[in-house]
Amino acid sequence: MDKLLSVLKPQEITNLKLRYLYESLGYKEYKMSSFEEYRFYLESSSYLFRNAVITFTDLDGRLLALKPDVTPSIAKHADGAELKVYYQENVYRPDRNKRSFKEIGQIGLEYMGQIEQAAVAEVVAIAAKSLKLIASDSLLEIGHCGFVDGLLELCNLDVAVLSELQRLIAQKNVSGIEKLCDEAGIIKAHTDLLMAIPSLCGDSDKVIARAKELCLTAKMNNAVKEIETICQSVKAASEICKVRVDLSLIGEEEYYNGITFCGYINGIAARVLSGGRYDPLLEKLGKKCGAVGFALYFDELEQFYYDDRSDT
Repeated sequence: MDKLLSVLKPQEITNLKLRYLYESLGYKEYKMSSFEEYRFYLESSSYLFRNAVITFTDLDGRLLALKPDVTPSIAKHADGAELKVYYQENVYRPDRNKRSFKEIGQIGLEYMGQIEQAAVAEVVAIAAKSLKLIASDSLLEIGHCGFVDGLLELCNLDVAVLSELQRLIAQKNVSGIEKLCDEAGIIKAHTDLLMAIPSLCGDSDKVIARAKELCLTAKMNNAVKEIETICQSVKAASEICKVRVDLSLIGEEEYYNGITFCGYINGIAARVLSGGRYDPLLEKLGKKCGAVGFALYFDELEQFYYDDRSDT
């Protein structure tokens, strides 16, 4: 066995460890095709990369697309019963740094069905375990769409302003938030709170305590309570990475509707893991159930494994 392992690259060994972890926790491997009908992405995933999809015509004339995301392909088979799966697949997305597409390897995990808070806590804990398995110096940030959404609902904004405010909050652009609030005529009390959201980031106990003081609606209060419960549950698990809260972490609009989270490894600027609760996708597909999951991005991890080889 040692001889077999010696020919594997570090990332391949890590992938095997991740798969073993997921299998040991009751998740089964899910395999799928590399493409779907283009119509599927148009009808079910309007938020997804918009027109940034590689398409081609099949021999029977159907317009097909190389999958830009794995989750919709799994979600379309959800029937309301509990579905706990993991996958190792490639997706095809625009390269942020070039005017071209690139193939990106992913390993991810999905929990679909009648999702309760315990299921969300389970998936978030598995994400924290996954990061710890990859690197000892790693971090999971946890947020919740409901805190920001609850405040924005009080402001009665049109769609364009709402979308721009969400973008500025996610970027922690305090001056941009202040300027847009002034232009939109948002009252000072709400403006001050919107400007405070980017600072609600750090030690979970401290951030949660501060957020409780700022809640103006039941939706905001419920979001903070859920984050508190999830954090307590995750921290009670073994072999996890560091955990902190970031209430500006709201994820993609139209996609997430509750807990969101992302993961980082020391030495890599970009997030290497992203996930959350995404019931709206299931709703778009006509499914009467919820879902929570995450994906790890191999392209972002390449630098970590390269640096690891360089040090040996």
